[in-house]
Amino acid sequence: MPNDSSNQARRRRPASAATSGRAKAPATAEVKETPPATKPRTRRGRRGGARRSKAAVQETTTQEAPRAAPVRVIPIRRPEREPVDGAQPQAEGQLAALTAVQSALAALERRLAGIGGVPAPARARVGIFVDVPNVMYAAEREHVKLDYAKMLKFIVRDRELVRASAYAPISDDMQLKLETQKFVQPFVDLGYRIVTKSWKRYADGTLKANFDVELAIDVLTMSDRLDTVTLVSGDGDFRRLVELVESKGVRVEVVAFGPSTAAELRAVADEYTDLNDHLAELRA
Repeated sequence: MPNDSSNQARRRRPASAATSGRAKAPATAEVKETPPATKPRTRRGRRGGARRSKAAVQETTTQEAPRAAPVRVIPIRRPEREPVDGAQPQAEGQLAALTAVQSALAALERRLAGIGGVPAPARARVGIFVDVPNVMYAAEREHVKLDYAKMLKFIVRDRELVRASAYAPISDDMQLKLETQKFVQPFVDLGYRIVTKSWKRYADGTLKANFDVELAIDVLTMSDRLDTVTLVSGDGDFRRLVELVESKGVRVEVVAFGPSTAAELRAVADEYTDLNDHLAELRA
């Protein structure tokens, strides 16, 4: 067994001798060890693997779940309905029944209007002014004889007649009856107010009775109470009268024979009616 002195001598041996033959490592180099990666702890159940970690379950589910197929919408085509037999006649029958009901209601309203139950709808008020010599001479040139009662109804239609005036010249012979004279007789007892004026005799033997002033005064006086003025004449001298009446907001209609109507009168009228176009219903 070695003694204490030899042991001390060994301990005091220089470091160079103790490390001879070995490579000397640099003093400044330091080696760091990387700690091992820590694995997530998984909790195992009683039956091994029954309770796995949530991350592992999600990963497994993601890997195993198949991709959902794209949804394709296929439109459903509904079959067209076939028309039911008798549907069209049934619809026509319903329409006819509805029309009959409307007509019955309109008739009831008119009947109630007569007893003060429901006011009847206002009708347009019309005044008729006939230049008798102008229209009668034009009819003679057309070889036509008019029924002036039919002409009155034709002009009025479904409107309210306020007044129909016929301006007729008469002879200054007091022995002639008024009702038998040429320009008066066709208008007697037909609903016309007959305005007369004696012929004027000139030195050359001609006769003339001009009603332009009388007719114009009556039209202007009554126009405030009328919706429509009907002038039965083709005389172009009434052009300015027509313009004045229209400026008051009153409608002006001109009725005459086409070949005997002045172009300027036809141009200013709101409506022009050629009697030649209605001879079938106006002949005497």
